[in-house]
Amino acid sequence: MLVRNAQADLAIVIRHDGENVRLVPMKSGRLTVNRRSKQEFNAVWRESEAPLLPALSDFLAHAARQGASGEVVKGLEKLALREQQAISKLF
Repeated sequence: MLVRNAQADLAIVIRHDGENVRLVPMKSGRLTVNRRSKQEFNAVWRESEAPLLPALSDFLAHAARQGASGEVVKGLEKLALREQQAISKLF
């Protein structure tokens, strides 16, 4: 899921288990995971209407250039693979 906050910061949710949310905010430098409770997440972030796949590509390219934690890379790649498979099933 692609989300934005009131400051128009963009982030990708890589895991949501119903109680806790792990998201990767786009920022300069190395990308890291932020962990928030569902309540904290819902108070700050809103789903974006922008398409997820191009954003995933941007995040992965940024991670390749600037670096990212292993959890970020694994989460983004897993999400990208899942989205690609969902799209390929449509055709």
